[in-house]
Amino acid sequence: MASCYFPGCENHANSREHIPPQSFFPDSKKVNLMTVKSCKVHNNDKNKDDIYALANICVNCITDGHSNASEVFESSVKPQLMRNNNSLFKKIFKDLAEQPQGYRFSVDSARLDSFFDCLTHGVLYKKTKKKINPDCYRVKHLYMNLGEQSVDDSHAYLKMMKGYWKTHLLNGGPIAEVLDFRVADAKGYSHEVYKVKIMGADFLNPTGRNEFQSSISVIHEFYGHFVVVSALTRVANFESTPVSIRPEFS
Repeated sequence: MASCYFPGCENHANSREHIPPQSFFPDSKKVNLMTVKSCKVHNNDKNKDDIYALANICVNCITDGHSNASEVFESSVKPQLMRNNNSLFKKIFKDLAEQPQGYRFSVDSARLDSFFDCLTHGVLYKKTKKKINPDCYRVKHLYMNLGEQSVDDSHAYLKMMKGYWKTHLLNGGPIAEVLDFRVADAKGYSHEVYKVKIMGADFLNPTGRNEFQSSISVIHEFYGHFVVVSALTRVANFESTPVSIRPEFS
């Protein structure tokens, strides 16, 4: 029985999930899209989160004149915004405020995180044929195009992490080149819409194990503009990580 791509999910995979969803691509570029075996929960049941993420990505990209994002917004997002008495429009733009540089509105980070959890695990499984052990990893998504309004310690840490990525890893450099895991996409796949890069020490010297042993980063780029870094941080788990105890402590 085929299993779902999502780590920890034991549901039967009775469909195929597109990663990213087909709605992210203009009609002329829905060619050789990536898919993974999926259950209903991690495919059809997350459609609302897919549209919510797509709407926010398109709005961010349209301001910079990206034609692919504009086309997708008109064909896939706009009709959804206007359904049910504009309910989605009201949710996304409920606190829209004009700024000198344009407009600002709050984002439901939990919904974005839910979407990028699925996308990240889907891409990782597609490219490596492996799933992470959810007991051994913590996942955090850094939205490089979105700003933090709060000034508490957690947001200060996020700003610091985003600054590090922008300076040392997103624009190339020796660290990025060494850790980059390169797998070619099928011919015809559109990088103008979506590009992904996987980085991690696991790929420097593959061990052949079924489980990952190091932290992993997955970098998503939409329409050449909207960038998200998904950091999968390996944490200690005494049931699955070998630990040596010195005699004097035993």
